[in-house]
Amino acid sequence: MSDDVLLTPWYFIRHAPVLNAKQGLYNSHDEGAILPDVKVIEKMSRQLPNDALWYVSPFKRATQTALALTAEPDNIKYANALKEQNFGDWQGLKFDELWQEIKNIEGHNWSYISATTKPPKGESFCDVQRRVRKFLDEIVDVEPTKPRIIVTHAGVIRAFISLILNVDADAALSFKFDTFSLTTCLHQTGSLKGGAWQMQSLNQTFTES
Repeated sequence: MSDDVLLTPWYFIRHAPVLNAKQGLYNSHDEGAILPDVKVIEKMSRQLPNDALWYVSPFKRATQTALALTAEPDNIKYANALKEQNFGDWQGLKFDELWQEIKNIEGHNWSYISATTKPPKGESFCDVQRRVRKFLDEIVDVEPTKPRIIVTHAGVIRAFISLILNVDADAALSFKFDTFSLTTCLHQTGSLKGGAWQMQSLNQTFTES
């Protein structure tokens, strides 16, 4: 590796647990969060670098999580590309109701639907990948000496990781990201074999003990 190769840490945070969550899809796109205990917030906060570029989904559960973790809220940039997958007419359905909608379409072992299935008036996971790819291309070279902190949703983190590691879309749906979890990657500008990305941690969670 030559001396002029730049290394940029990336931190992906899934939002805190959702307020009024139920056994099904969230009641709306924009549910609020239930923030964990202050000690848990502090544990994650200590894992995050100073002087980072913060990019956050504008949905409440993500913005509340980001504001709990940063002492510099004015540094946050909100990005529509980081919104969770739009489930369209299926939003708010209980699992038994959702099953009636999807029982005759292509299934998936680890998700409600396959990567190419698009809910009525909604998005497929492949659609999410496309907007995340555009966003990734836009910011990857911005101030490369500064770490990135991305506060977003499980589906969006799956999209990032699938693109970073060149994982098939349906395989990417098997990745598990708990609420209030941290996933880290390292980006480099080197041009040798092995790609530009290194996976460093996946779905790290924090407890009070």
